[in-house]
Amino acid sequence: MRTIDRSLMSLPPMTLLAGLVAIDLVMVGVGWIVFGLPTWPDITPQRILRMLSGEPLFHPFGEDLSISNSHLTMWIVMALLIALSFVGTRRLTLVPSGLQGALEVTVQTLHDFVVDTGGRAAAKYVPLVGTLFLFILLSNWLSVVPLVGQIPLLHAPTADYHITLGLAIVAFVGYQAEGIRTLGRGYFKRWLNLESLKEGPFLGGLLIFVGFIEFLAEVIRILTLTARLWGNVFGGEVMLVVMAAVLYVVAIPVLLLFAGFEMFIGLLQAVIFSILTLLYFVLATESHEAHGESGENHATTTKEESHA
Repeated sequence: MRTIDRSLMSLPPMTLLAGLVAIDLVMVGVGWIVFGLPTWPDITPQRILRMLSGEPLFHPFGEDLSISNSHLTMWIVMALLIALSFVGTRRLTLVPSGLQGALEVTVQTLHDFVVDTGGRAAAKYVPLVGTLFLFILLSNWLSVVPLVGQIPLLHAPTADYHITLGLAIVAFVGYQAEGIRTLGRGYFKRWLNLESLKEGPFLGGLLIFVGFIEFLAEVIRILTLTARLWGNVFGGEVMLVVMAAVLYVVAIPVLLLFAGFEMFIGLLQAVIFSILTLLYFVLATESHEAHGESGENHATTTKEESHA
């Protein structure tokens, strides 16, 4: 195997690409001869538009409320996470191995990630941030599974903007509630600080206007969290559907390149969503007064050290 790897790595890029294309053509020809040309996947504009928000499968509560294919795949991801947690923790041992060991490594990695990013005080956010990360990661990776996005029954959850909007709202409500719980009524001073009017009507009015702009920026976070995650996953799912149509049959060498790239994007988007959620929690629990005091203390300490 190492000899083969060295040989492949030593080939010029164009030669290697030509070889992959030749393999694809052979596979397409074999599939054509043995199975015939498969049905062209539905990539019409109407189907792409239906994929934006998932396609209804059942209408248990009338025409206005439905269960879509996004709900189905979302429940599959949830069931998988619950099953892994249950099976991996039902018989705990002092020396973990197998699934228990993998789960402990995952939890420890998430814990270290949160603490390194937000500090020791942020360790209490590990359950929420870690759950969001794992759910988003599996949902993103579901888009590279064969038939997902190619048949109406299956649709990656995070490729539906309703699901990503729900995740963004959960994060938004969570860190707003944490900020209010930590700072009380003082939390709202970052947006509406009437005490600034003591500095004069012009300066006070200007600071209140700036607070209103900050409030709008806070609400827009819901949109940015939603659009960033949904756009990348939906675009990747459409790309894989189109590639399956263009190649007629699953040409493994080329399709694996696109699938691997999409898995990397899925991991990256899960990390970005989790980091932003964690940072929003940290920022929501910081008071402006405490931040200013810490800055003054830091400046005083620096001056004392320089004189010493």
